[in-house]
Amino acid sequence: MISHSSSASILSDKKRFLSFLRAVPSDVYQTKAMAKLIRAFQWNWVGVIASDDDYGRSALQSLSDDIGAESICIAYKKLIHFDVNHPDLKENIQNITDTLVSSNASVVVILAKSSVVIKLIGEFVKLNITKTWIASDAWSTSKEVATMEGASEIGTVLGFSFKSGKIDGFEEYLQNLYPQPLVINRFIEEYKDYRFLCTEEYKQCLETSSKACNASDSVNQKSPMACSIDNVLLANDDFLVQNVEQGTAYGVYLAVTAIAQGLRSLMCDSGRCNNITSYPPGQLLNKIKKVNFSLDDGPFYFDENGDSINGYDLMNWQYRNGSFQLRKVGEFTLLDQNVKFNKIPIQWNSAEKNIPFSNCSKPCPPGQYKEHSLTSCCYACVPCAEGYYSKGYDLNKCSKCLDVEWSNNGSSSCNNKTTDFLHWGNPFSIVLLCFCVFGFVTVLVIEAIFLKYWSTPAVKAAGGTWSCVMAVSLLASFVSPAFFIGEPTDTTCQIRQTMYGISFTLCVSCVLLKSLRIVLAFKLGKIYQPKRKVTHLPAVVIITATAIQILICTMWLIFNPPERNTIYSDPQTILLQCAEGSYVAFGIMLGYIGVLALLCFVVAFKGRRLPGKYKEARFITFSMLIYMFVWIAFIPIYISTAGVYLPAVQVVAILASNYGIITCHLLPPCYVIVFKKTVNNRASYLHSIRIFHRAKQSIFPRTTWAAEPENHSLPPRPCQTIRQPKTVCVSVIPITRRRRKSC
Repeated sequence: MISHSSSASILSDKKRFLSFLRAVPSDVYQTKAMAKLIRAFQWNWVGVIASDDDYGRSALQSLSDDIGAESICIAYKKLIHFDVNHPDLKENIQNITDTLVSSNASVVVILAKSSVVIKLIGEFVKLNITKTWIASDAWSTSKEVATMEGASEIGTVLGFSFKSGKIDGFEEYLQNLYPQPLVINRFIEEYKDYRFLCTEEYKQCLETSSKACNASDSVNQKSPMACSIDNVLLANDDFLVQNVEQGTAYGVYLAVTAIAQGLRSLMCDSGRCNNITSYPPGQLLNKIKKVNFSLDDGPFYFDENGDSINGYDLMNWQYRNGSFQLRKVGEFTLLDQNVKFNKIPIQWNSAEKNIPFSNCSKPCPPGQYKEHSLTSCCYACVPCAEGYYSKGYDLNKCSKCLDVEWSNNGSSSCNNKTTDFLHWGNPFSIVLLCFCVFGFVTVLVIEAIFLKYWSTPAVKAAGGTWSCVMAVSLLASFVSPAFFIGEPTDTTCQIRQTMYGISFTLCVSCVLLKSLRIVLAFKLGKIYQPKRKVTHLPAVVIITATAIQILICTMWLIFNPPERNTIYSDPQTILLQCAEGSYVAFGIMLGYIGVLALLCFVVAFKGRRLPGKYKEARFITFSMLIYMFVWIAFIPIYISTAGVYLPAVQVVAILASNYGIITCHLLPPCYVIVFKKTVNNRASYLHSIRIFHRAKQSIFPRTTWAAEPENHSLPPRPCQTIRQPKTVCVSVIPITRRRRKSC
């Protein structure tokens, strides 16, 4: 009624085997245990050998499903004849050994009976094949296989066997095995003769040395007490205790106990038992199916398929000093379906004396990731790309570094990026700052010279009071590059553009005023006399032109101001730059200065032929040409430049514009003041004007000149014509209202 060793999964089909029960688990759980064990050792590439019968094929299919669920791959599947006398068995084994030798799978599962395994291991020993073998319950505890010659050299053997436990009184029974009086027991008599009978062959081996004795198996199994006892039927030792297969015996014990519990449940009720000698078989079967009793290793009962819920013991074959020992190193429980084992007591019979490697591919070290092939367990190790990393082994993908980190190809970690900007200590920054300081000092020196020689005609011709305004604006313009250098902040980003835009607009406004006054005075004559009133309102001209630029910058700062921008595009550095916010506003600011410069250029170009002492128009023309050339070239260079030197592009443009103003507007008067003192007087300037007007008699006939005070800073211009025929009155400088005009 109850099998103690049948484990085929097909027997769980209650439609076909309605009354079948067993004291061992189904092979379905054994293959689950094998898959869990393989995964626990982190193997993913194993071979499988199964017998070509119902047991082997069923177990092979179940194992394939279970190890697939654990992401384990089968390197090869081989079937072997279950009949050891089959004529093709030798060729079959040869094919299997060839596969074993050529495969890189170090772990092999064998699902076959012990008789077939004996044939396989015999061939493995001949070919010196060493693997890690996972044995099924059919041969995992077979001492016949374990004690074969050379079995200790084939590698490590781990196997699952049916759970066994201690059977009370069983060892004592085996140690005191006697035939009952007046009872014939052929089994016991055979065993006693086999173990203790003194045969002639055994006597000869005792008389010769053990090395010279070519003893058979029967002689090797003889007890040392043989030939020294009188009655072999009364002799006993520990041979049966040491060699009996405990799993099988324990299965018989469980089956018998289950039937006994079923009978008790059938015959007894509330502690009172009836002597029932006749009952329907189905009634006892139902009682047996419901039994539930406790043993040393836990409860025992049958599940809905009639299978035992007992698990498996994980056994390890161990060889020490030529003797074999079967040691339990773990177990598989059906309730949680998990393998629990201790790695320390396992004996690894491999060259490394450690857990072997049995994977399709070698582990990918840190800095690489797995690129899988068609087989999920096989892959190539690919280095992580730049900006990515992997810390562990066998990772499926690399992790991306943070924006503030970087890594090279094949990196296992990320490095912090260095922050970069146009540092103060940068050689190019130092050169630019030197030019700024030199220009700043130059303007201060020039202004000091102007103040010292304030009343001279050269200073008045250079603009007088408005030359001071121009100098102040240039000083501010030379300071603005300092905000382009160093670590940018939102504040510095907003100051640098507005400071330059407003200061240089003020400078160009002063230049525009000079060009208008000179040209209106010398070039246009009385044709444009109504428009000359603009020269009497210089502050209005300058303030209006500058106020427009202030309005542009204010709107820019309100709606979309410049701010610090952190750029992570460079692999190893974080670039700190100023984002201009609205590039439209940035363009309008520079474009407005360009419009003023173009207006200065057009006006000054009309007055390019003036008296020798009044060559301002030529210098204005040249300075505005410099400005327009610099800033037209600035646009493509600024757009195409990237990186830390982008602010330096605008600094160079600012310095070029500033030095153009200094060279064309401030240095010529200084040259006259310092090196041409003989011509820096009123008479020389009046003489220059007379020569100019003699050359223009066709425009201004019979023109005379009036003497005027020397304390005015404006260039000479025509005065209001007195109502006399063909007479024009021109004064060198504006006449005060307290003096009458003279001709």
